[in-house]
Amino acid sequence: MIKKVLIANRGEIAIRIIQTLNKMQIQSVALYTSMESDDLHVKAAGESVLLGNGTLVETWLNIPLIINIAKEYGADAIHPGYGFLSENARFARACEDAGIIFIGPTSAVIEKMGSKIMASATAREEGIPLLPRLEGSPADLLKQGAGLGFPLLVKAAAGGGGKGMIRIDDAEMLEQAVFSAADQAKRYFDDDKVFLERYVQNPRHIEVQILADKHGNVIHLHERECTIQRNHQKVIEEAPSVSLNPENRAELHKAAVKLASAVGYQSAGTVEFILDEDGRFYFLEMNTRIQVEHPVTEIITGIDIVKEQMLIAMGKPLSYTQNQVKVNGHALEVRLYAEDPANQFRPSAGKIKKIIFPQNKFLRVDSAINSQGKVHSSFDAMIAKLIVSGEDRKKAAERMKDILADVLVHGITTNIHLLSNIVADKLFLQNKLSTHTLSDNLSKWSVLRGNDTADVMTAALFVWLERFYAPHGASAWRMAAHEKVLVNNKEISLFYYPLGDAGLMITLHENEEKFIDISVKGNKIDFLWNNRPLSVVFSYHQRSAMFLVNGIHYHAILPETKPLPKALVNGAVRKMPDVKASLFGRVLKVNVSEKQSVKSGETLMVIESMKMENTILAPDDNVISRINVKEGDQISDGQVLVSFET
Repeated sequence: MIKKVLIANRGEIAIRIIQTLNKMQIQSVALYTSMESDDLHVKAAGESVLLGNGTLVETWLNIPLIINIAKEYGADAIHPGYGFLSENARFARACEDAGIIFIGPTSAVIEKMGSKIMASATAREEGIPLLPRLEGSPADLLKQGAGLGFPLLVKAAAGGGGKGMIRIDDAEMLEQAVFSAADQAKRYFDDDKVFLERYVQNPRHIEVQILADKHGNVIHLHERECTIQRNHQKVIEEAPSVSLNPENRAELHKAAVKLASAVGYQSAGTVEFILDEDGRFYFLEMNTRIQVEHPVTEIITGIDIVKEQMLIAMGKPLSYTQNQVKVNGHALEVRLYAEDPANQFRPSAGKIKKIIFPQNKFLRVDSAINSQGKVHSSFDAMIAKLIVSGEDRKKAAERMKDILADVLVHGITTNIHLLSNIVADKLFLQNKLSTHTLSDNLSKWSVLRGNDTADVMTAALFVWLERFYAPHGASAWRMAAHEKVLVNNKEISLFYYPLGDAGLMITLHENEEKFIDISVKGNKIDFLWNNRPLSVVFSYHQRSAMFLVNGIHYHAILPETKPLPKALVNGAVRKMPDVKASLFGRVLKVNVSEKQSVKSGETLMVIESMKMENTILAPDDNVISRINVKEGDQISDGQVLVSFET
């Protein structure tokens, strides 16, 4: 029996594991770094232990430290979650050597399946289809790569998440792509081995969830489709896939079970495949851990995958036979990220002032943020997973659209409007998708939609809230005033005057609009706009507010007057403003030096934040006077990176 589990992970997956441990009456130990002391997973666990305040290598990736904590706190087992050390064979082996149960497969299986090259060799032995590929040294790849035909994909042998993966369209790109991918692979996975693979033009991404015990039993929990991706990272997942027919679905399931059986797999795992336009599937890789998107499988099967992991680790046989695993309805999952899709998915770390999820019996929210919280720059940008169920795909999509229209996040930029636009688009609804669909339609889907009437209404609401929340509240209404408000970066100019108990009179462009009978209850405003009753959800914080009006988000702030670069002040040229960081992260590369002349748009440096690389550009032609950071430095939002001479 397992009595206490140390969770070598954080955030929503740590909370998810704790929920199942509580149901099984198993004690939990959470880990955290100094910056995470107030995070939800720390409070949810039975015990919590500080890892320190160092780098990831010194904390979350520190195998000896985590093993020692497990021993000190009497943990029988360690659950790695996903990411971090979850697919690290050395970590699994360290657990085995210490007599601690690793909740996952054996270290030997992780080592074999963790390498895409070794996993593919096993698939080839089992007769599972593979795309044409070339393995070997960089010299071999450069010499023979063109023989595979273009386009190609160079891929890291270890890891995932799109790191160390570059498309090659012609022979001229080959050398740079191979060495760039190898460099990325070394940085992210400490393994610079890469290989070449034939590139499928319009693929779908299908994966099969499997469970395997220590008694030789292996079953599948059907499949998930994860085709909506950006930069090879999943954004929307669903189960089951509607892209398969009965024949290739049966073959897909059979291949996944066969592969898991062949390697002696134990625990929950996922076998991933590429599906081409003709419905042919090819083995991609095996993930030897629980997946981010496991909830959609739990929804359609009713099986608690974490519980099954625990029982398997205890040596018990599977709770289900293959015939007992049934599909019930359809499930969709969207990943709510702290990022700006309209700005190259720039990360948006920082404090969430307010987050509101709707109450809906068809909605499951997996998140480490309740109503407020912090998104840390050192970790993945995911805030929450929203999982919706329906009788079929159409109904699940309708419900997801309605639910996303009622989600409010105030304080940081998110991809909420991207998700809303995707699930409402006919391409998604008609399942006309490939892994390129998101990038092909990003300019359309990343647009924050709104209308002029709602802009004005939001500005008026903001003006009213400013007075409502002001220290002297009612006294602020005694005089008429003129106000300028930025609504989704568009300036709205208002003139208003009080109407006593009747509310406000708003004037815009010489047209009068009545705004009366306002009542505020919690985070909801009920009011009349031109005698039409409306209800708006809002969050207000320090002269900025977020409004949710008919499913559209409106961010209202009082505009700041910012000086223009090199503007004339009293006949003199104003000094160029410093380049400041607009995100948290780590300096990956500095491309310039002090006293160097730079042109507008020239790359100054590259910042890594939330697993994404962000290029910092020169705002104007100038000469650099000082570089305030160096490669490897951790930076914070607003920190001065580069100063100029004029």
